[in-house]
Amino acid sequence: MAQPDNIPTDLTLDVGGDLTPEEFVAAVRDFFGYVTEITAAQSGDGSDVTWTVRVREGSSLVGVEPNQTAPSSRLSMIYEQAKYGLTALTQGEISNSGLTDKAVSHLKRLSELAEKQKNAPINMWIKRESMQIGGNIYKRIKEELESDYYDNGCLEGRLEAIQDVSGALRIRVKDFLYPRAINCIVPERMIDTVLHSFRKRVEIEGIIHYRSNGTPISIEANSIDVLPEDNELPTAADVRGILTSA
Repeated sequence: MAQPDNIPTDLTLDVGGDLTPEEFVAAVRDFFGYVTEITAAQSGDGSDVTWTVRVREGSSLVGVEPNQTAPSSRLSMIYEQAKYGLTALTQGEISNSGLTDKAVSHLKRLSELAEKQKNAPINMWIKRESMQIGGNIYKRIKEELESDYYDNGCLEGRLEAIQDVSGALRIRVKDFLYPRAINCIVPERMIDTVLHSFRKRVEIEGIIHYRSNGTPISIEANSIDVLPEDNELPTAADVRGILTSA
């Protein structure tokens, strides 16, 4: 196992074990993806943070080093989020991890690889502190995303993504009431409606799949209606005018 003195940067992946070349490349790609996601999420000050790869010769350590002009305050937030997100997923707190869907997916795949090679854990070193990426993360995410029950109903939100998956049209709807986007599967006959509704606020009616805590995770759409934007709704003055004329 690597020691703190061997770690090349403040954000380093130690894959360990006997990986195939394909598995090693996949692990490093997901590590870079995780770093990219948490870096983008901490962009409030507008300062760019770019990363350079640093590899410890003769080891399985792959690190990233920030550019010299990167603000220390932003780097601190990035390192803190990297640690907090990983800790939250380890504890099963997926919704409260502060991570994007992509960041969660990257850690999920690293966890799957760790589960596959149980005798050689994968570690992420953050500020020279080792944090294990165990197979329990993959299991907790899988449990979190599995549907517990379903019912007919309606959901509102902004249609933010469209993807063709195995012949079925899959979209995602994001609403401020829920921390994660809700997957939506629609039939072929509704493709024109979906394209017309892209990036608009919609109401979707169909079969909603829920987690055991009541949080919706997906909906099989039967109908989609575009809702008016806030600036298209009647103002208080308009309503008073209608009441007066009545």
